[in-house]
Amino acid sequence: MHPNTPELSDSELLAIAARAAKRTPTKPNDLLILTELQLRLYRELHDSVSQLVRPPVPAEIAPSSSARVRSAIDGILAEEEEMAVFRQIYDHLALAAGDRRVADQMLALSSGQHGPGGSFLKRMLRFAAADVYTSTVQMLVVDFLRTADRQTLCAVLAQLAGMEWTLDPDDRHQRTTIIEPDFIVNEADAEVRRFRELGLTPDDATPGRILARSDEAAWEAPDQYRIRTWRRRYVEAHRQSLDWARAKVEEYRWERERLAPYGHPDGLEAAVVLQLRQEADRAASARLFQIDDSLGQMALRRVMRRAEKATTPFDPAYLPVSRGMLFLDTPLALPTGRRIVGYVWGPWLPGAEEGWCILRPDQLLEPMDLPHDDAPWTWVTALTCDQSLLKLPISPYETLLARPGDVLDPETRHRDPDNPERYLSGSGRQGCQELMLRHVRALWELLTQHKRSTVRVLAHQVHQLKPSKRDAERRRGISDSGQVENWWVDPDAGERFREEQPRQPREGGTGRPLAVRYWRDEHERQQCPNSHQHATLEAAKPGSCPHYEITIPEHPVGPADAPWSDRLRHARLRPSAPQRP
Repeated sequence: MHPNTPELSDSELLAIAARAAKRTPTKPNDLLILTELQLRLYRELHDSVSQLVRPPVPAEIAPSSSARVRSAIDGILAEEEEMAVFRQIYDHLALAAGDRRVADQMLALSSGQHGPGGSFLKRMLRFAAADVYTSTVQMLVVDFLRTADRQTLCAVLAQLAGMEWTLDPDDRHQRTTIIEPDFIVNEADAEVRRFRELGLTPDDATPGRILARSDEAAWEAPDQYRIRTWRRRYVEAHRQSLDWARAKVEEYRWERERLAPYGHPDGLEAAVVLQLRQEADRAASARLFQIDDSLGQMALRRVMRRAEKATTPFDPAYLPVSRGMLFLDTPLALPTGRRIVGYVWGPWLPGAEEGWCILRPDQLLEPMDLPHDDAPWTWVTALTCDQSLLKLPISPYETLLARPGDVLDPETRHRDPDNPERYLSGSGRQGCQELMLRHVRALWELLTQHKRSTVRVLAHQVHQLKPSKRDAERRRGISDSGQVENWWVDPDAGERFREEQPRQPREGGTGRPLAVRYWRDEHERQQCPNSHQHATLEAAKPGSCPHYEITIPEHPVGPADAPWSDRLRHARLRPSAPQRP
């Protein structure tokens, strides 16, 4: 297979053909619209190829004939009208496929296409034989034009034009409609014009596709400068990139977005722009965080320790800021292989008139139940480094939603008992969504633990932005201060926690004073914020007293002058205890 076009299995091709067979036939005058320039370029290629392949086929190809074909193709490339010519050739082939004999010839020809451009030719012939939607063929051609080199493009144009004459030697299935050049030419042009009216502009500096795969690229730990640059480009892409909006349209058409305004009254383009602008506003006003590997691993350990338990109800008070954007030094590897490198979050209060729908685990859409009060929900966008967006090494991957009071059931219910690293069949996407939400919640709770408890396990540094650069950011539409907070686990947290404990000797479970020292592992404990009212609240209504989950760092237990315990041998392996013998 040539890499210019995506691989489609036979079952996918048959599904496309089945959908095409059920559609209402298009009126002849509505299918194809050409300008005079496009028609002239097409006719020149069409007539020049006819001298080579129209019966009777000459024994030898005259040099002048092949030169005329090359000249016709050069004229098409010079005017950048390849799409119009491909569109006209496809229309001719699709009309000729109305004859069952011609359709069988197309299928036979498609099986013999190999080499550069062979995959594209195979699909064009099969799509024409099945009379596939014009919009589907247009996307195939657009992808081919973006990725094919000039030599391959010229060869495919000549070969496809030759097949056109071979399949319809009498040229009986030709149809043209000539209109003024400023008219909307096809569905793709109509989509572009609609986005332009909504304020989006194409990014001329973007090479190739708007989304590029980078799943094998190494993730480099970000710094404060990269984070600010990524945030700025992320906002620009969501506010004004027409190419990114068109990529989102395809996700909407195939219903791949988990949460989107599918029912927007103003149409598909307006729905896409609404969601992109909301994401841009969240990122533009977000406080920036850099999460060190030590903190990322602590959050992941916290998630794994609580995998068999339900989460505590989500409380927006645990958010470090209402709007934030954080990046991980080390990606979170999902069981599906996807790598998550950050999150963007902010308050979200959807409007009833925006038509928001959510994709259920059974792949059915249902309208969103909007909040009955004015308490906003928290929208979270997970970022992946396995796809790149525009000039960024990241792109949005999944939408998560945190509502006040929401509780997630035990995460292990999605796992395969024979292979805990994998999800049960049919639960992969939902399991990954819950894993990401548990992970970002663990990060939030660790970042704000010092506000709810005297147990402090993290250290941080704030990188300020110069006033002149802050003013430049504001001119670009960034409303945040530009500060980047770098957070990591304080290596002295365990010793500090031990020193803050009461000085009276602690007794072991046997009632005897401890005579040895050992290291207690990192763990969580439930902390009651109002212990003096706990009994009263629980007596009135069980479970009404809220408890905080506090992470206790690894710390030494026992008298400071006591020897280290030989029974807890793992204590000798702790790098945080160099004083051990």
